[in-house]
Amino acid sequence: MKIYLIIAKSTIKMYFRRTQSLFWSLFFPVVMMLGIGFFGFGQFTAPKLGIVNYSNNSESTIFLEEFSKKDYLEIQLVSASDIEKSILEGKIDSVMIIPSDFTLESPSLEISYEKSKENIALEFYDISQMIISNILSEDKTDKKIILKEQIFENEYQGYKGFLVPGIVALSIMQSGILGVVFTLISYKTQGVLKRLQATPIDPSHFLIGQMISRLLIIVIQTFVLFFIGIVILNIDIALGNIFAWINIIIFSVLGSILFLFIGLAISGASPNEDYAAPIANLITFPMMFLSGVFFDTDVLPGWLSNITNNLPLSPLVSSLRESALYGTSTIELLPELMTMIVWIIIAFVIGIKTFKWE
Repeated sequence: MKIYLIIAKSTIKMYFRRTQSLFWSLFFPVVMMLGIGFFGFGQFTAPKLGIVNYSNNSESTIFLEEFSKKDYLEIQLVSASDIEKSILEGKIDSVMIIPSDFTLESPSLEISYEKSKENIALEFYDISQMIISNILSEDKTDKKIILKEQIFENEYQGYKGFLVPGIVALSIMQSGILGVVFTLISYKTQGVLKRLQATPIDPSHFLIGQMISRLLIIVIQTFVLFFIGIVILNIDIALGNIFAWINIIIFSVLGSILFLFIGLAISGASPNEDYAAPIANLITFPMMFLSGVFFDTDVLPGWLSNITNNLPLSPLVSSLRESALYGTSTIELLPELMTMIVWIIIAFVIGIKTFKWE
């Protein structure tokens, strides 16, 4: 155990002496998080209306066809069980429920929305009233819609709240992969690994010592980034639920292990930095934009979304975001947990198979 701690301690010292390591693992994510958070990219999108249609008669079909012609709206069908979750997570601005007894002659609707989105929900109501009036234009009698409202409490924290966990997950990936890759490649090209092999130190001592130091650095980095998000961007971690921090620690550690093993695999398969850098970028760059760091993957086509949701970074982004913003329990995040464990096993096997001392 003493050998592990000595190696971990020396690795941490070397890490903090390298300015480029601090830049990519901490300064760069902070600048990106604050810059995008303050500019508020992603705010100017078409209002999103979810539809739950219990009627499915000819009149509701006509009504929805007219709604779908409005190019300035984004319409999508949702299930009744997803109404609250979709609204509180900000995926939909409002949900319109068409009851089973809906008719154009006696229209009734239920609109569900989050409290801060009341104006958008009422716009949907006004559009509904206009559509029904246009359909029944030959009838001089106004058909006033009977409206029911379901209002949810404000738990969505805007784009800043969405962004911070994504940036944290991105920094974990960068620290895990890039930190290990360039450190081990440097040791390999300088002959450090070869000389270590000639010492009484077992290979497991060196690798485990490296892992301990990197895990500690990444966990500290995770807390620093969340702290900056809380203090400067005013996000609220799990709305005060202290148990959310346990989830954050669990998934941060799992994410760190996963990307450390991926970094180990890349460094083992690369003879020098000229090979390692392109391979590392080929793996990290697509995940940066396709794993939900900056925008929700629901906007992607269905077939592509199914692929991107299973990338190594995607379950880490999703689990940190669910834990940090909504205090989602570990049980509810079991799919993400299992996906990460599968990737950890795959990366570990590849890393052990490809690792070389020289």
